Amino acid sequence: MIKHYFKLALRNFKHNKLIFFGSLITVILCTLCISLLFTYVHNEFTMDGFHKRGDDIYVMTNKSSNNSQTRLIEVRKFFKFNSDNYPEIDEITSVMKYHQGDMKFAYQNHTYTSGGLVVDTSFFNVFDFKLTIGNEKTILSDPEALILTERFANKIFKDKNPIGQQVKVTSRSEKIYTVKAIAHNPPSNSSFEFDYIISTQSGEFHRSGADFILVNDGFDKDTFCEAIKNIGDSHFQFKESITGVMPFKEIYWDESNLVKDRFFSKKGDRKNIKVLFLIAAVIFIISLLNFSNLQIININDSLKTIGVNKIVGAGRRQIFFQKTIELELLVFVSVIILTVLFMVALPFFNELTEVTLNPAIWKIFVINLAILVSLVATSIIYPAFVYLRIPIITTLKNQISEVNQIVGRKIIVTAQFALSFVLLIASVVVIKQLNLMMDKDLGFYSDHILRVKMIQEPLLIESREEAMKQIKKAKENSQYVNNELQAHCAIKGFTQGNSPIEPFSMPWKKAEGQLDYTTQNGLSVNTEYSNLFGLQLVEGRFFEKGRDQQRGDKVVINEAAKKFWNIQDITRERLLNKYWSRNKSGGFQIIGVVRDFNFEHLSVKPQPLVMVYFDDIEADYFIHLDKGALNAGIEKVRELFVKNNPGQEFNYSFLSDEVGHLYHKEKRLSKIYVIFTIIALLISSLGMFTISLYDIRKRTKEIGVRKVNGATVSEILILLNQSFVKWVLLAFVIGSPIAYFLMDNWLKNFAYKTELSWWIFISSGVFTLGIVVLIVTWQSWKASTKNPVEALRYE
Repeated sequence: MIKHYFKLALRNFKHNKLIFFGSLITVILCTLCISLLFTYVHNEFTMDGFHKRGDDIYVMTNKSSNNSQTRLIEVRKFFKFNSDNYPEIDEITSVMKYHQGDMKFAYQNHTYTSGGLVVDTSFFNVFDFKLTIGNEKTILSDPEALILTERFANKIFKDKNPIGQQVKVTSRSEKIYTVKAIAHNPPSNSSFEFDYIISTQSGEFHRSGADFILVNDGFDKDTFCEAIKNIGDSHFQFKESITGVMPFKEIYWDESNLVKDRFFSKKGDRKNIKVLFLIAAVIFIISLLNFSNLQIININDSLKTIGVNKIVGAGRRQIFFQKTIELELLVFVSVIILTVLFMVALPFFNELTEVTLNPAIWKIFVINLAILVSLVATSIIYPAFVYLRIPIITTLKNQISEVNQIVGRKIIVTAQFALSFVLLIASVVVIKQLNLMMDKDLGFYSDHILRVKMIQEPLLIESREEAMKQIKKAKENSQYVNNELQAHCAIKGFTQGNSPIEPFSMPWKKAEGQLDYTTQNGLSVNTEYSNLFGLQLVEGRFFEKGRDQQRGDKVVINEAAKKFWNIQDITRERLLNKYWSRNKSGGFQIIGVVRDFNFEHLSVKPQPLVMVYFDDIEADYFIHLDKGALNAGIEKVRELFVKNNPGQEFNYSFLSDEVGHLYHKEKRLSKIYVIFTIIALLISSLGMFTISLYDIRKRTKEIGVRKVNGATVSEILILLNQSFVKWVLLAFVIGSPIAYFLMDNWLKNFAYKTELSWWIFISSGVFTLGIVVLIVTWQSWKASTKNPVEALRYE
């Protein structure tokens, strides 16, 4: 019997090729989109979930006051914190993060750089990063051991065995390390990113890090935080500060003012996840409606077969089982194709989302199968419920109300296109908002400004004489570079300091005010900074060489800072810095105010900013190149870099690219919107194509009669188009206010926002209507140009 059902299913597929392939394409496109999105979302929600005791890991935090930003901190280094006094702590480990360029690895006349970690011996007791070669329990006790990830080892040593190879590592000091272990590349759901691990046992690294604790069942967060709240009082820089802890797994999703960039470059965004959920839901609903519509048409063509089966004794169960066999075959074919397509599409999706997803084949199969079954089972409920209840005589005479069917099918098409309108309008708004942010005047120059680290920090060495020689050499190199840059015709100017879009944060307050210390943005600059970036002074003056002392007691602020502290006269007010004012008892004199410029993402208005004069020779150079001589300018900078840093790789960037990177998330989001909007329109158009073809075939005799009675081709085209056009127009009327509401709420996340112009909605409507008219007109033209004798020969 089952074999008979399979034969009937195959015969039905062959008889209704259009319905079969339409259904197949619909479920494949829908399932592929949702499975890719599900894989990405699952990776986000399982961030750091591979650590066996991830829920028991906390990071130590500190903030200078209730109004200041929270920072990660090494409590053992600053406060002499002893974890042995707290029985609820099983392990504590210190981690220092080194970014790209902070540490250099020299091997056989080649220099490599990447980001990594410097950790103590307890690191692998807290975190579950695995070594492919080496012992996690002992490797960090070796002060000369270097752990590389598989990808970084392959980059340095190519096909050689890395174990036992010696590498010169340079940061603030130089030392030869031996590669003694290889680690797995950090998984895609790790908030820690690194290419190497070095032990603090080497004694060569001294930057600020963070302490992570592993707690047991006796730990209570509130009780523990109260116990350690004031442990910073003994340190002059942390008096009145508040120490606490934060769950490690919450750091990725944290939306508070936690300063974590120096440790974690990855940041979760729940709003983006909601957007992806919405996109997946819209595509699922569109596909569900389309598949349901196709199955209604399929069952319509099988009404007489259903009636005959009922006459010969088939019950509802047998008829339902036969239809189930058809759907099972469809699911079987789809899941095989989907598994292949998923593997083909995954690299492109990884590039789009910038996440390395690599799920196992069986997981891909299960995900695809689950989505397919959900889609097919949900889609078939309504058609099965309706048609199994139809009387036998009605099925044999094929007397089901055609008017109700047409209306029902077109209501489904209307719902599909209404949802497609929402996605299409959303895509246009996202792209328009992105263009506004990319083109907006930020208040400072960023075009043709090259950034490069020309002078390296002097090495830390014990010999004072050698140290002084290094400093003298660095100053001579700096002066030589400055002279060469000034003399070159392709270089319009240069300065040193912080990037205007990479401020540091420090606690500041007004000397004579009621406000407590608050964490504010700061920039270290030199005297040429204002001229190079075109900052506009609105009051006072900027730093001047010979008049102001570097690292002195003067600052320049922006308009937002003046307003924040309610400063009426800058000559009468001073600012205090919690960490620096110890050596400047009178505070910092405000010598000037610059016009606000956007140094952060345009989702926020300009915030308070304090600029200090630091004329450090090892600070990054920002070089303004002549637009007409970019290549000559870059080549000159390269020449100077190679001369000052022999054997090192020349790396540079343009400030305009770094500004663009601020909106990297929006760029990715716009690409995802566009791609999935195209897929949603494709699915909707596929449904429109199938339904229009089916309806026109049903009206073949009507078209023949009209032609015999003198109807022209254009009249028939108008007749067949008008019913579809009015349903698409209804979809536009329904979808437009929904899209307006959603995008108006989304734009509230930005301080500077694009307008929801009327042309966005009209152009989206015209575009979609054009697609529908093209589809229906093509089918109508084929039907209207046929010889009417072919349609009426049997009448």
